Amino acid sequence: MDIRPLEDLRAADDLSLAFNPYGLGGRMKPEDAAEFQQRQIADCDLAAGVAAGTRDSFERLRTVFAYGVLCYDVYTMVGDQALLIYEQALRDRFMEWCAGTITFRLTQGPDVSYTVTSYDDVKKHAGKMMRERAKLVVATHAIDFNGMLHGLRLWARAAGLLRGRRSRGVEDALAKLRNYVAHPSGHHVDTPVEAARTVRDLAELINQLWGQATPNGRLYPAPLRREIVVLSWNGSGRARMEPASSLTAPDLMEDQEADAYQHVVVRAIPFVSGSRWDDAHWAEFDTRYETTRFPTDYLWGPGTREEARVWLEQERPEGDSVDFTDRVFLVQDHERLMPPMRPAVAAGLPDDKRVGVWHAVRADFPDDAFAHVRGSGDRSAGHARRPGDCSACSAEVLGLGSYDEALHAAAAALGPIQAVRLPSVRLPPSIFWPDRP
Repeated sequence: MDIRPLEDLRAADDLSLAFNPYGLGGRMKPEDAAEFQQRQIADCDLAAGVAAGTRDSFERLRTVFAYGVLCYDVYTMVGDQALLIYEQALRDRFMEWCAGTITFRLTQGPDVSYTVTSYDDVKKHAGKMMRERAKLVVATHAIDFNGMLHGLRLWARAAGLLRGRRSRGVEDALAKLRNYVAHPSGHHVDTPVEAARTVRDLAELINQLWGQATPNGRLYPAPLRREIVVLSWNGSGRARMEPASSLTAPDLMEDQEADAYQHVVVRAIPFVSGSRWDDAHWAEFDTRYETTRFPTDYLWGPGTREEARVWLEQERPEGDSVDFTDRVFLVQDHERLMPPMRPAVAAGLPDDKRVGVWHAVRADFPDDAFAHVRGSGDRSAGHARRPGDCSACSAEVLGLGSYDEALHAAAAALGPIQAVRLPSVRLPPSIFWPDRP
């Protein structure tokens, strides 16, 4: 090993300077690169209640990350260590959750409880209970639990600490990467982009374990704000979305067009160009099916612009916030595959509309549920057909069979379902859901 002078150790690494706000290319000045890289994870603050051990390990990551400008290999070290803290966070949260006692359910005989003061105690008892084929009791569930990362992930999901269907796939990837780091079989190098993303994902996961969602998060986003908006369309197929407040002024453009517009009032994610949460399917709104990307609630319509304005002044509906993850959809397969439907809407269907095979699916987005059901028709695609997580996509199968069986499966996941009967209203057909009945 060559001994380098302090002056060399203080010099910026040329590789680190190549990463700039526009991608990979021209070298940044060292002082600009130092600020730029630190800003990539500067807002990754942990929730107040996070365990001290997890917090200290995470803050050390953020401190060391800044030195990647001086030594490019630091980014690989930070990315690897972040993956190891993944398991530490789960262990720390488990110890808080169990409050000193863990209970296992035997195949025969009464439940067995143990007092634990450290995670080493948990692993010792978990190993013993696994040999006896006992399962860890988590609320109303009993799960396989070996005390290792896989068991901790099952526990976190069963305890309701982690949410979202798409995030489950990222958790799988993080677990595989963690195992690769813990048991390496070769050399690898991370970029500052990859290291920063791993740190950000870790921050989201830690905060979610302690009950705090991440505003604009990639894995566990905070609930999205919905506003009262007006959707309008005419016979020519033109569609518009505008805030309800805009109805106080006359629409000169509408007055100049020959085709009269129809209007419906909904509670929806407002369309903001360039936003991460733009609903690209807002113009597919249909009261019968979940054809918008995010939950959109029907409130009134259709009618004229003036009628909509009068209704808004009388009722004064307000916006709200909605969590779009882990939604439950019912998908009907009768002669053709129908778009996903809310269970409450399905519960209000007349008898002659309840025919065919029905699928109860949990997914973050309606197109995820639809893609799963469509893919499950091809057994070679590997999509699950029995209740449980699908290994081929992000959906979870809740039930499959007749209308009553699927609705019962949805009720088991959601609780009692109150039927709703809405007027049949939809915006003109488009390319996203062209096969709506």
